[in-house]
Amino acid sequence: MDASEAESSTVPDGACVSTLRTLDVIDTDIGQVLTEYKMNHKKRGLGLIFSHEHFNDEKLTPLPHTKVDSAKLERALKKLDFRVTIYKDLTHLQIKAKINDAAAQNHANRDCILVAFLTNGDDNDKIHAKDESYQLESIWQAFAADKCKSLAGKPKIFIVQACRGKRRETGYLISNAGSQTETDGHAKIRSNYRIPCYSDFLIAFCTIPKHCSWGNTVEGSWFIHHLCAELEANGRKLNMLHLLTFVAQRVSNCESYDEHQKQITCTMSTLTRDLHLAEGTHKMNFDAGASA
Repeated sequence: MDASEAESSTVPDGACVSTLRTLDVIDTDIGQVLTEYKMNHKKRGLGLIFSHEHFNDEKLTPLPHTKVDSAKLERALKKLDFRVTIYKDLTHLQIKAKINDAAAQNHANRDCILVAFLTNGDDNDKIHAKDESYQLESIWQAFAADKCKSLAGKPKIFIVQACRGKRRETGYLISNAGSQTETDGHAKIRSNYRIPCYSDFLIAFCTIPKHCSWGNTVEGSWFIHHLCAELEANGRKLNMLHLLTFVAQRVSNCESYDEHQKQITCTMSTLTRDLHLAEGTHKMNFDAGASA
């Protein structure tokens, strides 16, 4: 494993100062720097869907379209070999218990984990359980590398279909007249190798901060509808960041009938390699009924 050291000559005020040690993650069998996550474990991994239609707070709008969203997402994820479980209208404590249970499991024989939330949301990335709101950060903290060691170095995917505020996006009308406007890896890692606790996360939000999201009771939310369409069409072909870019394109082409409102998705990534949900032996293991 190659290592190089360098020191900065200028340091901004308040910055942390340290000698820089660069480590390349290398597959010791083939001597190459890794570019993709290892996605050929015995099992793909858990796909947990937390779907909320009803809320104790009467001020919160019921979400009947989450039934459509959860059914579409379940179908798409099963086609990609995830072991899917849908939880409906759980309280905050119940959600915490399910998340803690998932984080405590041994994921050694799994490629990754995927957790989806279909619910109401507020500013500052708070989403609603049946009884109260809570910070999304509390969810992915449970899967940090120092907390869930069997998922360290493996992709942790989160899908969030929830409003992030009340602002609406009216969009910008482009005129053709005048100027044009262009709109875990394969490696055998040494025991002393360190990774950041919050690396290898991929979080796909339905909308940007402070803004609302759109959907209907027939097709479900715009985001989940188009995410599932992309997963079913290209889930095994494209890496996930490319796929989510095309989901953003699909959603950006949507428009509400009455008020001509728009929406754009938002992705946060701390992935360190390409993530492909490639085909492997997962289907055989899943159909055989082996425990995940």
